[in-house]
Amino acid sequence: MSQTGETNEPHSLFAGLLNALKLRIATHAEQRPTEPIDAAISKLADITPLQTHDIVINGLPVSVARDFMATYRIVSRKEVLQTIGVSERTLQRGKNFDLALDSNASDRLIRLAAVTEHAIDVFGSKDAAERWLVTPALGLDGRKPLDLLQTSEGVKLVKLFLTRIDYDVCS
Repeated sequence: MSQTGETNEPHSLFAGLLNALKLRIATHAEQRPTEPIDAAISKLADITPLQTHDIVINGLPVSVARDFMATYRIVSRKEVLQTIGVSERTLQRGKNFDLALDSNASDRLIRLAAVTEHAIDVFGSKDAAERWLVTPALGLDGRKPLDLLQTSEGVKLVKLFLTRIDYDVCS
């Protein structure tokens, strides 16, 4: 834990999201008994692409998005909403019943969490990762990494850029 009381373990930062994902995975595993459940899921990176696909198709509860958004301190609520493609009104409507996000918003939320988790691994803290997400980067043509997370191609660029930073590859 850092001096600010922040833990650097991504799984503890996204505990609500991880628990919701594990629940969805367990539900699908019951439907497909031959599909093994990985009890060792402690990070988003531990979830298989097929598991992620099943979760996205069925949508995540709006309550998970609300809880997830609360984990960010530097990235504004407005920026998270824009990145995952959800309005404030959708979050408010989800308080009364178990409204699910559509598949696009669920996918974007998982992508944002996965990229944030990767950035935490690269930069060493959640605050540093969040600052990086909202700062224009020369390696991304002067764009903020967060702004590129709305498309799968943008996510690929951001992940590649993070990998280059991690391995200290400049170009």
